[in-house]
Amino acid sequence: MTNKPSSDESSETDESSKVVGPRGNWTARISLLVATIALGAASFLGYQLIYLQPIERQAGQTQAALSSLEQQMLQELDIAITTTERSVKELGEELKTQNLSVQEDLRDAVMDSLAMAETNRPTTPRQWRLSEAAFLLRMANYWLQFEGDVQVALKTLQRADEVLQAVQNSLKQDEYDLLPVRSALSQEILALRQVKPVDVQGIFLRLQALAESVPAVGEALQLDMTSRHPEISAPLTSFAAIVQELEKFVRITDLSDLAGEAGAAAAGTLGPEDVLTSRRAVIAALERAQIAALRRQGEAYRASITDAVTAARRLASPSDPQLQQYLELLSAMRDEPLTASVPKISGSLGELTRLMESY
Repeated sequence: MTNKPSSDESSETDESSKVVGPRGNWTARISLLVATIALGAASFLGYQLIYLQPIERQAGQTQAALSSLEQQMLQELDIAITTTERSVKELGEELKTQNLSVQEDLRDAVMDSLAMAETNRPTTPRQWRLSEAAFLLRMANYWLQFEGDVQVALKTLQRADEVLQAVQNSLKQDEYDLLPVRSALSQEILALRQVKPVDVQGIFLRLQALAESVPAVGEALQLDMTSRHPEISAPLTSFAAIVQELEKFVRITDLSDLAGEAGAAAAGTLGPEDVLTSRRAVIAALERAQIAALRRQGEAYRASITDAVTAARRLASPSDPQLQQYLELLSAMRDEPLTASVPKISGSLGELTRLMESY
């Protein structure tokens, strides 16, 4: 009887333990889940408090600074635009004022010119013809002073004299008020007719003839040089002709070598080579004189002729008649004028202007 109840109690204890065991496991699991959730919530809150809030605060401050800077830039831009508009407006007003002033000045100048033209305009056929004569006299002065054309200036003066003569013949009696004008005009026409034109082409050709006649001065020398240097008498090939032309150009341009050669030749007794060098110096000086004549450079022309005379004196002895004649021709060429002196032809225009102003 005593063992039976104990077996009953043990069976009840086993059954109660079987019931309590699963409930404790669920409670532990739920507690673990709650603790995990609490830990995650705490971590999230810590992240929010420690990391996100400073970044958001800094972002807010940066945004506020950018907004302030933007406002400041907008204000400065508005001020600059306003200042520029004010400057442009002031400049426009100033330009408008200056434009009006210039227009007023131009209007006054035009009115003065019209008034002067109205006052001085020819009103009779006689005044028109006198104006035509004055225009012709001005053109004659232009052609003579600026163009240097003596013939055109002479024909223009003659045409002006014909106009003045027609003015005198248009009336029944002669007009003696034109006498000073026609008197000065006659003297100017005579002076232009006496102007001797300069023949630059003739001077160039005469210098060319003198350059080509230099070998005739030293004919014996040429024969001696030919015997000593047979290649001189040999016909020139095309290449040799080109070389000769290049040497001719060098003679014109390289003046220092020519001066040195001429000085060396004058230092001692002249041999055939020295005389040949002098001959080349004469030709080169004449070629320079030709260029100066074409350019109408009087000083360079006379200096070149002087160099030619100095070099030609070394070609032979001073008693050589051919050399003396050649030197006389060179000296005569040195005195050739390259420009003609033209007279003044403004006297008749001055007389006619005074006559027209007196009306």
